[in-house]
Amino acid sequence: MTEKTIFPREEKSEALFKKILSDPWACEKLQETFCKYLFCSEDEATPLSAPDFTQALFNAYDNRDLSAFLMAICQHSLFDLLRNSYLIPFRFNADGKQNPVIMTDDNGNLLPEYKKAFHQKEYEHFREVYNTLPNKKNLYLAKAYCYTHSYDPEISASTQIVLQEHTGILLIRELPDTVKQQETEAQAYCAVWDLMTDLEKELPMAFVFYGQDTLTEHDKRYDELGIFLPNSHFLKHLEKHVQRAEEIIYAAN
Repeated sequence: MTEKTIFPREEKSEALFKKILSDPWACEKLQETFCKYLFCSEDEATPLSAPDFTQALFNAYDNRDLSAFLMAICQHSLFDLLRNSYLIPFRFNADGKQNPVIMTDDNGNLLPEYKKAFHQKEYEHFREVYNTLPNKKNLYLAKAYCYTHSYDPEISASTQIVLQEHTGILLIRELPDTVKQQETEAQAYCAVWDLMTDLEKELPMAFVFYGQDTLTEHDKRYDELGIFLPNSHFLKHLEKHVQRAEEIIYAAN
């Protein structure tokens, strides 16, 4: 039988799944996210009809396509569910869309195109935090969003759907060489699993971004990790949250 999966299957994901299954906290996060989106989306409260549910179930069986069924009942592929459960990183600029959007330069100054996008007090608070931190390297005011995907069978293509957008502080750091040695994305996610879960357990709702060969320093390219702390969750005592993220990152390295 020819498989007709709507999303490419992630290769060599077994080790990642094993790590998730071994952690009850991770299993609960995944179940919570699945239940949150089950049968309805953010802007559509109408449950899937019985015939549509049955058709999606049978199609998934025929095509060996779990993501097709998940898309029908909760508007998330399997890896969308993992991502929005904060169990795997978001990719830098996934699907060719800029995410996160960096809005300050290397000295913490607001870029000209974003000067009208902020209340002055919000930027002043960022500067206060920025000035107190001992390590200001690759530290930015930024916007970031979480997302899922929709699939149009007429054109056999998926599109990215923004779920929530936030403003906050973004730290970008080089990843250890052990991550760069991984062959597939699923293996890279597995390699940063312990670091990511430490961050999420200490700083719940922090976004973690991953990029392969996306950080350039001294004419060399590196894999990078981004930690985004949304103001909506971390504005109070922000400097302490940034310092705690730094401690976790450097402990892992």
